[in-house]
Amino acid sequence: MKRRGFLQQSAWLLAATTVGGLGWVSGDPRLREVLAGPAVRKRALLIGINRYPDSTGNDLSGAVTDVRLQEQVLQHRFGFAPNDILRLSDDAAKREATLDAFADHFSEVTANDVVWLHFSGYGSQVQPSPDSEAVEPSLVMADGLDLPLTTLWLLLRSLPTDKIMTVLDTSYTYPGNPLLGNLRVRSRPSPTVVQLDEAQRQLQDQLQAQLRGANKSSLKRNGPGWVLSAAARQQVATETQWQGFSSGLFTYGLSQQLWWLSPEASLTNLLTRTDQLIEAFAGGEQTPNICRGGIDQCSVSGELPPPLVPQLAALGADGVILAKNSGNDPFKLWLGGLPVTVLNRYGVGSLFSVLPEPGTPPQTDVKLQLRSRSGLTATAQLWNGPESQSLDAESIVSGRLLRESVRILPRTLPLTVALDSRLERIERVDATSAFSGIRDVTSVSAGEQAADCVFGRVRRATIAQTYSSDLVQLPKDQGTYGLFSVGRELIPNSIGEEDEAIKKSVQRLVPQLQALLAAKWLTLTLNEGASRLGVRGTLSVLDPDESVVLQRQTRRAQRAKGVRPLAGVEGTLDIPAGSQVQYHLENLGDRPVYYLLFGLDSSGRAVGFYPYETVADGNPPTLQQPPLNPGESVMLPPTDAETWSVGRPIGTVSMKLICCDRPFGQALTLLASRQNSPRHPRSLTPLESPLQVAQAIMEDLHRASLRKTDADAFPDDVYALDMEVWTTLNFIYRVV
Repeated sequence: MKRRGFLQQSAWLLAATTVGGLGWVSGDPRLREVLAGPAVRKRALLIGINRYPDSTGNDLSGAVTDVRLQEQVLQHRFGFAPNDILRLSDDAAKREATLDAFADHFSEVTANDVVWLHFSGYGSQVQPSPDSEAVEPSLVMADGLDLPLTTLWLLLRSLPTDKIMTVLDTSYTYPGNPLLGNLRVRSRPSPTVVQLDEAQRQLQDQLQAQLRGANKSSLKRNGPGWVLSAAARQQVATETQWQGFSSGLFTYGLSQQLWWLSPEASLTNLLTRTDQLIEAFAGGEQTPNICRGGIDQCSVSGELPPPLVPQLAALGADGVILAKNSGNDPFKLWLGGLPVTVLNRYGVGSLFSVLPEPGTPPQTDVKLQLRSRSGLTATAQLWNGPESQSLDAESIVSGRLLRESVRILPRTLPLTVALDSRLERIERVDATSAFSGIRDVTSVSAGEQAADCVFGRVRRATIAQTYSSDLVQLPKDQGTYGLFSVGRELIPNSIGEEDEAIKKSVQRLVPQLQALLAAKWLTLTLNEGASRLGVRGTLSVLDPDESVVLQRQTRRAQRAKGVRPLAGVEGTLDIPAGSQVQYHLENLGDRPVYYLLFGLDSSGRAVGFYPYETVADGNPPTLQQPPLNPGESVMLPPTDAETWSVGRPIGTVSMKLICCDRPFGQALTLLASRQNSPRHPRSLTPLESPLQVAQAIMEDLHRASLRKTDADAFPDDVYALDMEVWTTLNFIYRVV
């Protein structure tokens, strides 16, 4: 059915349907169950465009991957039938073809149906008329033609359902450079604003007439349902490269959270958790929004709308079995539920538990072992562990969900530094040479491959935005060299002197590079979804009038009896400098746990908190950790100690609360030996050797895991981390 037939059909459907349909957010759990079940048809149109005409080498590389990410989570987590998901990639997503595909794919939609539309690619702006100075956002299709959001909203409003979710991983303003640090910007690389063409004017007039003819009570030029946007209207959306694939920051973060979404979650929780990934990479340059009725009416409160109610409400997953073939490695896996920063170093030999079919009783723990991986896909075979020897691989079918059991990580980990694209050629040559002499550090050109930070010039204006003038002596306009996040947010502790030679700058940066590598090591332990420990952590801002909190918890804790729902804030938590903060750790499981706090403050300095009791005998003195028993909780710092004050400069703080069911023996021994002066065991302390501390923590988690895992099943050159013994909760906030 082409667009003319679609317009006629939609007019008839609109006339035969009440304006409100079944509504969007219902308090009736029976209605939510119906909407989540197979009786309601769910249709998705997923558009991803990497290649554009005349893009002069600035093509995207992750938009098509975004489509695949969305397809897998919709099919295997939300019950969309494969035939009801239509993908349009690159040349198939030209404007005319896309409009025809929309008409065909949604021609039989009814008032009860769910519609999901996703777009990844360039965005831009169009001028509605030559006489107007106004501009409006648009999506750039594969032939370079603009599809104004007004047209898209009118098309969606022509459907007889309000149960519509639109995901836009794009941005509309070009910042003048295709790269934001090491991230690629998803805005058309042109400052020119094109005028709305006649074909689009006619289509908009037709759709408006159809809506009037159907007695639509509102002719607003906004879309129905909810819109999930990768960035605010005037910000940039970005994509980046991972190991073996590229994707939009927003789409990967959103898709991963959807794999673990539970029906008791809220839109606030979903946005906050997605924003955490983006904040860690793009800083404040990209802030996702969940809006009702377009990109300008943003609200992220309330329950989940029906398209986000999982069909498999009781399950969260790290991936799925895509297919089963003959051969030595019969299972093909999709691992889109893993944290992407973990996936970058995910090792062969990792184990996954095959989850039982929903509604069936628990069964023997069936495990698959990873045999190879390429990006998001992997091959696996039935694990020959003691409890799996009698199991039949024929009983495991495609579509079964997977959850991590044992994570294999290599014992070597490089830090990759991207050389800013704005450096002169001779500067990049000198920097490459200087970084090559540092152990475990490699350098690449920005935009070429995945990186952990960016090396570039620090301009006076950048420093002024980070510090107030009374806190730092500003250099001259030529600036100095320093480190940035991959989204080019300054790491203040890396600032050097003006006119400093590059070789000297790189040598000076070794402590900051080690702190970043330490943080990278512990990022590989993030596992709050798959962990079998039952713990919850809460970060509170102790304001006299109101206590603002950011919470993280394992799924085991989430499902504990009597546990209250998660509280939280909308998006990333902003904390004013000078505020007092406190962490609250609760053991909601059935085993004692031990804990450490490790992270980077807003200056880029490594800090930690490690509760201990000093053992008097022994030289050097040793430390002993008190356990947190089941049902107990603890404040960090303790209530009878001074609170922790958030210091300057402005920037991102990332703190990891690491819990294990065995003491951190090696880590505490190392920390005790590095103490140069008496330390109060209740303070947040700068770490003199963060890289060694991080590696000691990894060794402690590995040794604790060997109690639960057959040590001979894994080689000696890896860490084998069992989900039964540890969890790492990640707290990211901004100092403002």
